[in-house]
Amino acid sequence: MSEKRKRDADLRAARYEDGFRVMQGHREYVTYLDDSSIRIWYSDIPWRYETHDHSAVEVCLTLEGVVDYLVQDTIYHVRKGEVLIIPPDVPHSLNMEEGSSRYLYLYEPETVYGMRDVKSMLQQFNRVFYLHDGSDAHIRIRETLLKAQAVYERSEVMWNTACYGYILRVYAVLGQHYLINPRAHQRKAAASVDSEVITAAMGYINTHFREDLSLDDVADFSGFSRYYFSRSFKKQTGYSFKDYLIQKRLQVAMDLLIRSNTPMREVAMESGFGSVATFNRVFRERKGCTPTQYRAIYGTY
Repeated sequence: MSEKRKRDADLRAARYEDGFRVMQGHREYVTYLDDSSIRIWYSDIPWRYETHDHSAVEVCLTLEGVVDYLVQDTIYHVRKGEVLIIPPDVPHSLNMEEGSSRYLYLYEPETVYGMRDVKSMLQQFNRVFYLHDGSDAHIRIRETLLKAQAVYERSEVMWNTACYGYILRVYAVLGQHYLINPRAHQRKAAASVDSEVITAAMGYINTHFREDLSLDDVADFSGFSRYYFSRSFKKQTGYSFKDYLIQKRLQVAMDLLIRSNTPMREVAMESGFGSVATFNRVFRERKGCTPTQYRAIYGTY
């Protein structure tokens, strides 16, 4: 076995010391310990999951650094203390680099979705929740997830049921504060037009990122003034237009670097950077290494 393959095998063994992944194409079949339907993993090992989906709900709680998720066409940078909840059967990929750590929760949703009040609002619950506002509800959910992890780690009698008790509390807080809270509905109603326009603008960026795209171009597309679009985009996404565009281009570039031997000039063009020099400079600034070094570390081609 080559040194690289041995190193990869050692990393996988450490990463899956309490279980393993079963993959068939992009479909993952989650394995669980006996008499349970929830898994909680801790990891501080830099790693990348390619695009996949599964029947389980996936929750990421970042402990240090940042975990980058691509869920369908939306990028989420889940920073320390933030929580991302992905519903079942939704394609996603994630990347965690050096200096970061997280808890990853996977659980089958039948127990939660079978609750009558959850079932009555299933369409609302069956979406991505990105909790990063620092609100009381966000903090309560984070603390509840940590309690579930502590129960999982102790593995006492009925731990699976106890963990689901905490998961149900998470959904109660989601429903009370992110879906049916009257004040939240008022804020949502007031911001609904902006939200729809910004969502459309994100789709426009995701389609045209290879072009020489400017803030004025996307503001014109949205029908907003340059200033109002910038403010609304930052409020809705947490990122400036420039940062979002760069992150989109970097995500495409990283996928090409990892999954192909495409020449660097073509990678730069395909990801919208325009020139190899700009690509190298931005990549080094944002990722801390050159594209060539990144491919050598993470490439699988």
